[in-house]
Amino acid sequence: MRIGRRGLVVAIAGLVLVLVIALAAISLLRWRAAGVAHSIVPPAGAAAPSFRSPESEREVADRAALIALRLRNDRGRATVRSYAMPPGSPWLQARKSVATQLDRWEEVGDCADNLEATIVECTWREPTRWWPREVALTMMRLPSAGEARSNRTGATFVIIGSGMGA
Repeated sequence: MRIGRRGLVVAIAGLVLVLVIALAAISLLRWRAAGVAHSIVPPAGAAAPSFRSPESEREVADRAALIALRLRNDRGRATVRSYAMPPGSPWLQARKSVATQLDRWEEVGDCADNLEATIVECTWREPTRWWPREVALTMMRLPSAGEARSNRTGATFVIIGSGMGA
């Protein structure tokens, strides 16, 4: 039995149609997954922030707003949460706690701890080609009220932001 030209064209068109539908279904699934911010459990010892001074509350709120702006995209707003940590909490513990929840996500930039820094940040990006999501972790070591700016033994805050895929 010989397939005519018309039958061959119909068979190829049917195969192309099946491939297009399969690609569209995969794209739709990825688009929906990228539209949900990745939820992150805070590190151990994290609690709702209680501010000792209005200056520290303003500084943490300003930093959280900057993170929200950086992670915002055309898909919507980022989810940003602030937590108070015990004074002197190690950066490595917070970073490790978040990184273990982001299995195989790429770490973006330098995430090393700088003990002299007031703000230490790290960002992870989902390893996907289409609409990758991002998660940002920021630790703020603020001085006690009335202390010098270089004294970082005061309040410690962690800000975790999670953005939708763009």
